[in-house]
Amino acid sequence: MRITAESQLAPLLAPLAANAQGEQVGVPVEDSNDYLTLDEEMMKIGSLQHATVEWDVAEALAIRMLSERGKDLKVLGHLMHCMQHGSSGVRFALSLRLLARSIAQPWWEQAYPFAGKRGAKMRPRLFQQLIQRSVKLVSTLDFHNADDEFEACQSSLKELEHQVAEKSLPDEAVAELSRQLNAKRPTQQPAQAASQAPSQESSGQAAGQSAGRQEQATTTPSAAKAPELRLEAGNERSNRQALLKMAEFLGEQSPGEPLAYRLRRYAVWSTIQALPAAKENGKTELAPVSADRVADYREALAKGGDNELWQRIENSLALSPYWLEGHRLSAGLAKQLGHTRCAEAIRDETLRFVERLAGIEALTFNSGALFVDEETKRWLYSTENSGGAVGGGEAWHAGLEEAREAVESGDIGKALKVLDQGLSSARTPRESAYWRLASADLLHETGLESLAQQHYRTLQQTVTALALEQWEPALVSRLNAAVQETH
Repeated sequence: MRITAESQLAPLLAPLAANAQGEQVGVPVEDSNDYLTLDEEMMKIGSLQHATVEWDVAEALAIRMLSERGKDLKVLGHLMHCMQHGSSGVRFALSLRLLARSIAQPWWEQAYPFAGKRGAKMRPRLFQQLIQRSVKLVSTLDFHNADDEFEACQSSLKELEHQVAEKSLPDEAVAELSRQLNAKRPTQQPAQAASQAPSQESSGQAAGQSAGRQEQATTTPSAAKAPELRLEAGNERSNRQALLKMAEFLGEQSPGEPLAYRLRRYAVWSTIQALPAAKENGKTELAPVSADRVADYREALAKGGDNELWQRIENSLALSPYWLEGHRLSAGLAKQLGHTRCAEAIRDETLRFVERLAGIEALTFNSGALFVDEETKRWLYSTENSGGAVGGGEAWHAGLEEAREAVESGDIGKALKVLDQGLSSARTPRESAYWRLASADLLHETGLESLAQQHYRTLQQTVTALALEQWEPALVSRLNAAVQETH
């Protein structure tokens, strides 16, 4: 087992059964076979046997002990080492996040083998050793064409710095880690190359080159080279980066191309096959996107927004797969910039993700903020300017559009007649439900709210009685959102 996603940190952080002192740290593990095997593997590091270290075995043992047996800070250090080995920016970021959140746990000061007051001097020393090793291993990272991995490391480091200040832990090594990480900041070489192209063209003209050569000089630099798309079975990190690079390339070449935004979401969500671990109240250990960053995005959107802001939001989404509000913000800005098809693609892919992970709407970040807030839920299940979610291309969708046109021309009678005829032609309970939903939406859009709510509630009761939720989850969620809108 290897840790590659933030959701995998939750079992490692969760408290264990209370020991004899009443602390929720489980039992000592240093005499267990798992610990001895782990210690034996890690002792090979730096020796003549270094090449024979079984990193995956060591990582799996550390994960099992921390999540099932006992909280041991030495085991935690070994697990961090395993995660930082291999030069993966994602796993390095997760290792720092694991440390930061371990420090924040009540069990941190009671963990083996430095529990309580007796370990007050040893815990800071061990912490400093872990950071000093991180400083050495950060030099192995390469963030070329991996801006999202760099941002993830920066975000994790900020979280760690906050905990270091809270617990008054040594911060000298942390400051050095920050300097080393900043030195790894990826450069924007493609943008620089593009900015040099006009000067090359001008110098060519000044030299009196022929018209044919001038044309070649102006067209050749602008033809960006497509990234190589090479996917490897079982290598999720590499595949994710390859898909994200291709999505970025498509977006740069054709900003209004929906495929770029579908591909980016596939890259981010395709490996998520189950909900993250959560408590009974739905709270997970996942941290939300920085409140300051979200506030900046909202403020910028209120002022109009531009393509640069759009790409900043999209980059944040690649780092935070469960920040679904961000997809709503991105779709809204896309529509504002005139890219309606991109907005529809973003909404369509987000809805697919939510429907695939049944129960995600009940989950929250560790701050208590919902994964899917009410405004995002209404956006997801709204029929306005959408196609696929509630039967785009179906007869009732076309009927609703025709009815809307009739309302715009002032003939609401004709609009209602179109929908009534559609309902009469329905051959299945599913078709009937969607025609009734279209009628309720039209009443809502024309301001007849009380009548619309009556239609929504009646249809909701009918759909519940027919047990359609298993086959039409989008319809049920759409109705729930419509009914809740007035409460």
